[in-house]
Amino acid sequence: MQQHYIISKKSFFNLFWGILTFNVCIAQSLTKNIRYELESGIYTSTSGQNPFLLRSNQYGIIPLESQFLTLRGAAHKEYDSTKNEQNKQKRFSYGYGLSTVVNVGKVNQIILPEAYLKVRYGAFELYGGRRKEVVGLVDSTLTSGSYIWSGNALPMPKLQISIPNYVSILGHGIISIKGSYAHGWFGSSDSTKNFFLHQKYLYGRIGKPNWRVKMYAGFNHQVQWGGKPPKPYIESQTGKLITNYGNDFSSYLNVISGVSLNRKGDGISKDGIPINDAWNRSGNHLGSIDIATEISFNKFDLFIYRQSFYEDGSLFYLGNITDGLLGVSYKRKNINIGLIKLTFEYFDSRSQGGPAGSGSTIPQIRGGDSYFNNTFYQWIYRGNTIGTPLIVPLRNVQKEVFSPNYVSISKSLPATYMVVNRLSGVFLGAYYRIKEVSFITKFSNTSNQVYGVAKKFNQTSIFQSVQFYYKKNSVSSQISYDSDALFKSNLGIGLQLMRTF
Repeated sequence: MQQHYIISKKSFFNLFWGILTFNVCIAQSLTKNIRYELESGIYTSTSGQNPFLLRSNQYGIIPLESQFLTLRGAAHKEYDSTKNEQNKQKRFSYGYGLSTVVNVGKVNQIILPEAYLKVRYGAFELYGGRRKEVVGLVDSTLTSGSYIWSGNALPMPKLQISIPNYVSILGHGIISIKGSYAHGWFGSSDSTKNFFLHQKYLYGRIGKPNWRVKMYAGFNHQVQWGGKPPKPYIESQTGKLITNYGNDFSSYLNVISGVSLNRKGDGISKDGIPINDAWNRSGNHLGSIDIATEISFNKFDLFIYRQSFYEDGSLFYLGNITDGLLGVSYKRKNINIGLIKLTFEYFDSRSQGGPAGSGSTIPQIRGGDSYFNNTFYQWIYRGNTIGTPLIVPLRNVQKEVFSPNYVSISKSLPATYMVVNRLSGVFLGAYYRIKEVSFITKFSNTSNQVYGVAKKFNQTSIFQSVQFYYKKNSVSSQISYDSDALFKSNLGIGLQLMRTF
């Protein structure tokens, strides 16, 4: 027997009101704490390329080629910062980010610099997608670029679990840590198809947040691994058919630990894997070991940091100990007029454990690291160096540097090969403000050794930006200059209009 239910007007009204209230609450939750941005701009230069400091550390959204129009839009939802009755933040919260860039000109592009979803539970965070990040102990706002992960390249898609902020593990804040563990997807390059990123870092802090002096130390570890050659090939050393670069789970375990596939180093441990990976390690391992000190004075803070580089073990044996990024950042407190922040850095990558071509399989000798280069991989993503932009690929260097041998060099090396990775130089960045107008000045001067060229090139680059704020609108302009060395003599400008909601 079929039953019929009769809903009274009052019950129907309560049900309708409940559904409406629920939907409104969900909508408010989804749209709460969202920041929207719209921006348009133009870029042009005298040489047809955007100057070095104008395009560096911009997450790949400013192309090498100039004379273009850009349109940008972004939406970001941050974590809920409200507190409960016990004055504590909610343990669970979520956020997301989406930004789109359309470049029209010599190169036409549609780019997604950010497209991610993040979830926080207590001290832990899980996120998936593309997100802007800097890795390493460094002044992230005015630096020439953190050695290993600078924000110079387009963010790659990753899945990452982390403790993003320092969390006390001893003495109510006397010793704190933060860290992350991630898997990423590179896609394909000229030399490798469908390869991956393994990334992790761990940093510790000694000192409570309110202490005058705090000390930091830690490391980061990146591995490009897996993938396949564009076409299977016969390896000359062994006569084996190479079909992959180690894509199985055992290779992944070796990637995580950094141990050799074949500890004896006597050849290939598995069919189809190159002897380079079997003899050394699965994938291309690289990173930095960082230390820093933060000193708080009454009117300003000092942050002093040092990043030491490693790739093949030279740092373990102190073969490249002179290489590194040394920085000092000065920041004034409780002031928003005049000089607010000043950063000075010295970068040196000339040692690499020995001159080019001096590498050895004897651990104590090592040498000839050739930073950011590897037989199957380069530390580059979508055309831009992932680490410090001071290390430059072939595609960015003017042809006259290699004259008269440019044609032969360009045929023998991929455009992504780091032809400038032995250099030394200084960098200066300053942020200051006058009423509603803010200014950023950057200056770099480096002495560069170029692959296959005996002459050294002294490169000077200068950058100046001005930004005017009016309520939720801003107008910004940049002018940048490169001397005639690695890059052509060049003067470039940019102009943008931005609106936030």
